[in-house]
Amino acid sequence: MKKFLRSIERQIKNSLWILFGVFAKKKVPLAPLPLDFSKISNVLVVRSDRLGDVILSTPVYESLKTSFPHLKITVMVNPIQGEVLEDNPKIYKIIRIRRRQFWRVILDSRKEKFDLAITLNKKFSATATFFTLWSNAKVMAGYSHPQNPWKYNIRLPIETVPQHEIENNLALLKYMGVPQIISQPKIYFNENEKVKIGEIMNSGKRERPLILVKTGTRIAEWGWQWEKFQAVIEQTLTNKIADIWLINGPGEEAKLKSHIAEMKLQPRLLPLLKTKELALLIQQCDLLLCNHTGIMHLATAVEKPACVIFKHGEIQRWGPRHKKSVVLDDRYQNNLTPKIVINTLKEILRT
Repeated sequence: MKKFLRSIERQIKNSLWILFGVFAKKKVPLAPLPLDFSKISNVLVVRSDRLGDVILSTPVYESLKTSFPHLKITVMVNPIQGEVLEDNPKIYKIIRIRRRQFWRVILDSRKEKFDLAITLNKKFSATATFFTLWSNAKVMAGYSHPQNPWKYNIRLPIETVPQHEIENNLALLKYMGVPQIISQPKIYFNENEKVKIGEIMNSGKRERPLILVKTGTRIAEWGWQWEKFQAVIEQTLTNKIADIWLINGPGEEAKLKSHIAEMKLQPRLLPLLKTKELALLIQQCDLLLCNHTGIMHLATAVEKPACVIFKHGEIQRWGPRHKKSVVLDDRYQNNLTPKIVINTLKEILRT
């Protein structure tokens, strides 16, 4: 029922945007390409999505700042995702989209007097388009959706060939003529984060490789069953393949403690960590095992392999990018066994 209601809400939003475009002013003129970045100083990038989307947008800031060091890049994101961009030297400012204070968000963005605003979403986003338009930037760039072409000066046609979300983001930069394209996502850490994770890493004795395991997902049916994760954990510990530490997500601690109490060989349950702290911990381990969630993109950003179980979604668009990462497709037949996962973990560790 919730899925149906979300679908109806999206259809209503899209229809309203198309109707608004019909009554809006004529289309603005297209900007000449390649774009002359010598005339651009302030840039706004809007990515009002979830964790994975924001992590996969970081190559945009790397590419822009490397190509044009004079740019001041402001990023507009949801409040909870702003943390992952903190300490990034390529970013001048982070504007958090607090929906109850959206007029303040608009005023903050208009004060910056942006020369260029970029909407990264290949799939139309009413929220991202709204804040891009209200930024009043001199030039606006994004994918050419039926809902928004009347206001964008740079409109990238939507390609039918599927590609990774990193490439979807960078395609806009290539279209504008940005010369140096960097495709590796990146997260920057501060000293406090390094000290905290160093203490966690040094707090227990380890004699084997370390696998971090994240069992939870935002939507329950998108995840592999706990019983199967439990079998993988117990057999991994029994056969001394690796040490296992469980990642503790928001609201998961009580359930995880209950599950662990029933196990003969028990993995370590980590304290609840902030996003960047978790990314740094992943960087210190040998391998990440998880469902298709934003966590897997943290592994990509810190260049660590992941074994990812896909129960939903587009693998080609959202899969992990590390060359040793492995995707286990369990979207349609529900026949992925713990034995297959264990053998995959062993193979990744072996290589």
